[in-house]
Amino acid sequence: MHLSKARQYAGAAVCAVTAVASAAVFAPVAAADPGSCDTVTDTIKIFHFNDFHGRIQKAPALFTLVEQVRVSLGEDHVLLVSAGDNIGGSTFESMVQNDKPSSDTLKAAGVDAIAAGNHEFDRGFADLANRINNEDFGGPGTIVAANVYNKGTTTVAAPLVEYKLLDRGGITIGFVGAVTGDLPSLVSPAGIAELTIGDPVAAVNRVAAQLSDGDNSNGEADVVIASFHEGAPDPSVGPEANAQASPNFANIYHNISADVDMVFNGHTHQLYNWTMPDGTTPLMQADHYAKTLAVVELDVDAVNKGICEMRRMIWDAPEEGDLSLARIHDISDIVTDAVAKAEEVGNVVIGKAEKAISTAGEGGAGTRNEESPMVNLVAQMFHDQIAADNDEFIGIQNPGGSRSSFAAGDITYAAANRVLPFGNSLFTTELTGAQFKQVLEEQWQRDENGEVPSRPFLQLGLSNNVSYTYDESLPEGKRITSISINGKPIDPAKTYTVGSGSFLISGGDNFRTVAEGANTRDTGKYDLSAWVDFIKQAGTLSPDYTKRGVSVPQWAKKAKAGGDAVSYTFGKTIENAVAPQSLDMMLAETGAAVSPRLANTTITAYIGETKVGEGTVAAGVGKIDVKVPASMAAGEYLVRFVVAESGTEIFLPLQVEAAAVQQKPAPPETGV
Repeated sequence: MHLSKARQYAGAAVCAVTAVASAAVFAPVAAADPGSCDTVTDTIKIFHFNDFHGRIQKAPALFTLVEQVRVSLGEDHVLLVSAGDNIGGSTFESMVQNDKPSSDTLKAAGVDAIAAGNHEFDRGFADLANRINNEDFGGPGTIVAANVYNKGTTTVAAPLVEYKLLDRGGITIGFVGAVTGDLPSLVSPAGIAELTIGDPVAAVNRVAAQLSDGDNSNGEADVVIASFHEGAPDPSVGPEANAQASPNFANIYHNISADVDMVFNGHTHQLYNWTMPDGTTPLMQADHYAKTLAVVELDVDAVNKGICEMRRMIWDAPEEGDLSLARIHDISDIVTDAVAKAEEVGNVVIGKAEKAISTAGEGGAGTRNEESPMVNLVAQMFHDQIAADNDEFIGIQNPGGSRSSFAAGDITYAAANRVLPFGNSLFTTELTGAQFKQVLEEQWQRDENGEVPSRPFLQLGLSNNVSYTYDESLPEGKRITSISINGKPIDPAKTYTVGSGSFLISGGDNFRTVAEGANTRDTGKYDLSAWVDFIKQAGTLSPDYTKRGVSVPQWAKKAKAGGDAVSYTFGKTIENAVAPQSLDMMLAETGAAVSPRLANTTITAYIGETKVGEGTVAAGVGKIDVKVPASMAAGEYLVRFVVAESGTEIFLPLQVEAAAVQQKPAPPETGV
């Protein structure tokens, strides 16, 4: 999946309701083929959802909407379809059973057809073919992927199918699905080594033509649904603007055949209710995580096999499901059982913590304006799990994304889940050095209206290859005074890859510059499984007290070789500052899940391998004098300050001026 933005309704005449019986203003759409409609004989409702991602606890509410219509109109008048990613990136309750609770839930809900998503391939095609498609989602033929071929051919890889025919209200509906063409970059190449992934639009157009050619031997449909696990990135602007921004969406928007009667999207986790360029064909996506349904209501002429009118709308899921409905009761039982089993699995030990590893303050999620061992550890996990061989890759974590801490001792599955409970997919994006500086400036928060929010400062967690300094006494937007990657100054013009969860990559918590990154990619991994793998690989974890960001007031930028020492102060309190100033991590004094406090006492300065000063740290404030040796040549240098106890490293530029030339005394005069 791609990154998630703030929820927005897009398109004209969108209707959001919380129950089937609620009043609604629908968006009429002209008949797809007026000549085929004489008299309306029936009404059919088509429900579409996408990117369910194992949100089983929301399923009773979501599918109550469908079941209520089945009761009122009859089973023969309702179709329930999905654009994929029903599994993967799931909540703990589903994930710990390899998403069997999710597939059981959707089977119980009566899902009629599913377009394959990228996460259906997470464990490779063999898993999809032998487990998911065969038994979980209603049996063979339920998962549709017209662009997934046997390697080197255009033959759809069995047991996937290129379409599914469903009879409703006296007409035949053809469901044609396709997965994003980016699939090879989203899953393990080994898992799909025997497949070729074709152009999704070309595949759908091919099948739609086949279903519309009058030849019963190759399948015929009166109505054709195209369901793509691909979509528009930004619902705040219209479809044409999205087509200009996204080649993948442009392919859908500009190249879909007229044989297609409605288009459903997924993958980008957006909500929109648009039409194709013809102004009539519905083009819709239903957000993600079981929040909404995209609904198309058809008035049909079953005698002439035609559509008389279409109405499109968005329905919000209600707060709770109606357990008086048999299917919803069954789904609720599946969820209850999954929650109970998750509690058992949650007790499995996956690693150990030598000492408590905590978020800031008392170890919960409330203190977000200070660095902590836990939030930095999560950022390090992002680096280690998705950086590959890129040593300049930056892992980054928003403080509110890490919700709990590890007590010393065994780390259980449940404890890992409590730290990262949101089930975010992991994304990467590319930022210039200048953009990354702006991201750090945005720790001093401004909301979308330019106002300072209730939390005026949010301290980001960063991987351990990043260090930076700041001075809050400077004007807003100019407070980041230096940034180093692997001990080298960041290049403002260079591009750096940043990795995090989908929330932050999409600009969450007012870090809007992150969302401006280029080449944003879904890694195909999700936070909890990556986190568990990271913990298992480490075996035993210890708290890292290294500060990535250090407060440094104005410092001397020049020094003379062999001249007077220059003084530096780190962690000095600035009046009315909202950012932390101490060199020490601000942790509660006690608590079972609070990292033990570490008081720093010594700071040493180096230029290259030459020691140029030693100072002290007291109550989080470090003071040190740096004296440049007379033998050091003039030039630009980087002074590296090392805080002994925590291992914090600070890098500051220094211009060294040449040592003063000593004038040789004149020789004494001698008599002649």
